[in-house]
Amino acid sequence: MRLAAERFAIRACVVVTSQVRGVVGIVTPTTGQTAVRILFILDRLGDACLAGDGAPESAVRVIQSERKLQKLDFLIRNPDYLANVIISGCEKGRLPGQRLLDARAVLEEREPELHTYRMLRGRHGAFEQLDNALSVLRHLELVAVRRVGRVADAKVRRRDYYLLEAGVARAQELRSAEPLLAWYDQQAVHVAMATEGMSGGDLKALQYQHEEYAGTPEGRLIGGITSRVRLRLEAALAREGLAA
Repeated sequence: MRLAAERFAIRACVVVTSQVRGVVGIVTPTTGQTAVRILFILDRLGDACLAGDGAPESAVRVIQSERKLQKLDFLIRNPDYLANVIISGCEKGRLPGQRLLDARAVLEEREPELHTYRMLRGRHGAFEQLDNALSVLRHLELVAVRRVGRVADAKVRRRDYYLLEAGVARAQELRSAEPLLAWYDQQAVHVAMATEGMSGGDLKALQYQHEEYAGTPEGRLIGGITSRVRLRLEAALAREGLAA
């Protein structure tokens, strides 16, 4: 039974996505695709688990708080916002200028508009319901989720997301066996570089700088910034002497 469920989950990860309300270039991921995306996010972007920190047995990496997981997922799903974070990092000296080439790869390679998964605006910013995808990963014993804090204490209560040893192995297997998933994994690598040392709050502040993000009504899709970022990237590459 478990093997059948596992095969079903892997097949679900590589099916063609459906279009959202007929908007060209904006697609909605399946539960399987979301599960794989979360798996790669935890594998590439999670912090190492430390001895004695209350982590589940066999836990390898962790992302502390759903807010940070959602913000990282937003960047995976929106190449234009990810490229913009890289450009900002280069302009502020947080990243070397050569990283602008990564921003160009994110924005130009493999038709990013066809791989963009816009997110809805929730009460606290970009939000996607992840319970179904997490249920798949938890059923397969690839991840574990733990609540931290007391139920009545909203200030400290959060969910922490742990990647287990079996999840590490499955992420590597998917990289090798499913070439169609390479885009997710490469996006996670770019996000890891662009957001190193940044908290969920830092990521939220960057995203709220854009009117397309901050001005979106709750429950509506957050708009893209592709045209503006292309112009910004072109100017930044020229300043660094990296223009093609």
